[in-house]
Amino acid sequence: MHVPPDDAPETPDESSSGLPQPLPQPKSAYELPSRKNTVLRNMVWAIALTMALVVVIAIAFFGVGSTSDRTPLENSELDVAASAERAQDVAGFPVAAPAMGEEWSERSARFADGDTPRWQVDYTSPSDSLVTLTEESEVSATMLSAALPGTVVEEELTIGGTDCKALSGGEDGAETVGISCEGEDFGLLVHGETDREELAVLAEAALADITG
Repeated sequence: MHVPPDDAPETPDESSSGLPQPLPQPKSAYELPSRKNTVLRNMVWAIALTMALVVVIAIAFFGVGSTSDRTPLENSELDVAASAERAQDVAGFPVAAPAMGEEWSERSARFADGDTPRWQVDYTSPSDSLVTLTEESEVSATMLSAALPGTVVEEELTIGGTDCKALSGGEDGAETVGISCEGEDFGLLVHGETDREELAVLAEAALADITG
């Protein structure tokens, strides 16, 4: 029997031959989904539905649109007295924080510590008007021109023993009325598009708080 020598070349198999290999068949569009694909698709749908539910809940709870007419949450209620107490340390004048009745609501309170320190509180009056209390060390021309352009003194009066003036002014056809009062170390101005009676109520309460 003839035995081939050890160094005889091996018979080539199909993978090493020069013959072309068959190409993989493309995946059919009609192939049934596998278990793996089905699980992945279900996960994607679950995440999408969860996100949609969160958005719906957020809109229902917080609402949409402008926040100007939205009722503030109870824990975010404005504390004018606490703000006034902090401002008092640097204001250089007695800061007014009058306690108004339930028909009055406080919108905002802010203190500007600049060359001319200024304390300002915005209220919604019983007539649903915006009424602003502004206080500096004196009633300056800058204060008046900013609040009541073209200020006119209508009447001089006394409120709580303090000399005051009834004022009017405004621009673009909107008339604004105001009451200014000056004490020894403060200047107070209340103004808004309302009647003088509401302004007098706020001015009297502010002066009572300042003078004690």
